This record gives sequence, C-alpha cells and structure tokens, in this order.
Amino acid sequence: MNQLALRVNQNPGTIELNFEELNKQLDTKLAEYKGAVFTEETKDIAKGEVAGLRRLKKEIDEARKATKKKWMEPCDAFEEQMKNLTKKIDEPIQLIDDQVKEFDAKKKAEKRVQCRKIYDEIIGDMGRYLPFEKIFNPKWENVSTSIKTIREEISKYVEDARITIDAIKAMQSEKESEAIEVYVDTLSMAKAIDVINLYERQKAEILVREEERRKQEEERRLQAEIARAKAEERAAIAREEQIKNEVKQEMQQQVAQPEEELEVLKEPAFLQGEDVD
Repeated sequence: MNQLALRVNQNPGTIELNFEELNKQLDTKLAEYKGAVFTEETKDIAKGEVAGLRRLKKEIDEARKATKKKWMEPCDAFEEQMKNLTKKIDEPIQLIDDQVKEFDAKKKAEKRVQCRKIYDEIIGDMGRYLPFEKIFNPKWENVSTSIKTIREEISKYVEDARITIDAIKAMQSEKESEAIEVYVDTLSMAKAIDVINLYERQKAEILVREEERRKQEEERRLQAEIARAKAEERAAIAREEQIKNEVKQEMQQQVAQPEEELEVLKEPAFLQGEDVD
C-alpha cells in the first residue's frame, strides 16, 4: 500500500481591533462614575446609566463571540474534513483486524489442543484431582510460550498434586475426602491440610472435654459410694448398739427373774414346822 502524504498548510490570520483607543475611551467614561452619588431625585438617571453600561458590556461580549466564531470557521471545517478521512480508514482497519484476530484465535485453538495432548500424556492417575480446565493457563496459547515450558509447568502441577494427595492420605483422617475436594478447588496444599488439622484440633478438644466430663462423673460416683458406705457403716453401728442394748436388757431381766420366782415358791411358815403363836 502506497504511503499517503498528508499536507496541512496553516496561514496564521489576524484580528484587528482598536483596543488602545477603546480602552482609553472606556477609562475616561468610567472615571465619571468614580465618587458619583445619586439621590432619590436622580434615581431614574442612575437606572439609565446602569442600563447603558450593561448594553455596552453586552455589545463587547457579543462582538467577542461573533469574532471567535468567525475565526473558528476554518478550523471547524478542517476538523470535519479530518474526521471524514479517519472514518474512511476505520473500515479497512476493522476488516483487516478481524482477519488478524481470526488467525490468532485459530493459532490459540491449535496451541490449546497441543496443551491438552501434553496434559493427557503426563496426568496419569492424577486426572481426578487436576482437571485440565483447572490448571490451564491462557498464556500457554501465546506464541511466545514454548512447548517445553508448557510441559514443565504441567509436570510441576502433577508432581505437586501427587505429593499433596499422598500427604493427605497419610494423615488417615476422617476428613480426607473433604481435604481432597478443597485441594481440587484451590490447588493449595496448605488449605487442604488445614481442613484436616482444624478437624483434628476440634476432635482433640472434644475428647479432652469428654474425658474431663467422664472424670467428673466418676468423681461424683465415687463420692456417692463413699457417702453411701459411711451411711451403711453408721447404720450397722447403730444396729449393733441396739442389739447390744437389747441383749443387755434381756440378761438383766433373766438375772432378776429367779429371785422373784424364789419369793413366789417359798413355803408358808406353818408348812415348815415353825411355831405359830
């Protein structure tokens, strides 16, 4: 394509204004108002002067805007022409760019197929832990990324996964499956191991609390048995004392009974040959 030559010739223009003359006249006119004092009687004159000054200010401002607009007409026309030129260029740019992007997309798709092939060759029994979509890096599709680099990175993923899965299984935790799921989701060995460590800590705390509760229950049971044994001992002593008292009373009764029987069985004096007056 021939290189287009863009030629722009700018001729600086001039704006003529009798600024110095107007500036002096305006200073002379405005000097008349310095120290001016208006009264109720001259109020209408004051209003007229204000209106005149405002008209003068408006005329100056309108002249500035009109002159600027006139001055900008060539620039506005130039800008419109340049925009039309750039708009014409946009169409072929889009056409060519779409084709370039299509070429790039095709190359990336081919490179992705190569990446998948390398993955299939290396992954082995780690496929369930490392899905291709999970470890795929978009930079692998770039032309600047070599096949050697892709192979090395995939191999590193597989090696790390094998080490992590073996470490998780070696811990023989009830949370093994959950830890593996965390690894598959995050590809972080630390986060996966944290799942097991947290569970084991909580489990240990529960066991400690359970053991403490069991000890407390055992202590209460022992205290209850001791209290029951003491109560039984006190009851046995009381029964023994009661029996002793009962035996003692019975013995006392047995000792007293023969004397009473002798008194009852003793014969009258006249039956024993004694003189009776």
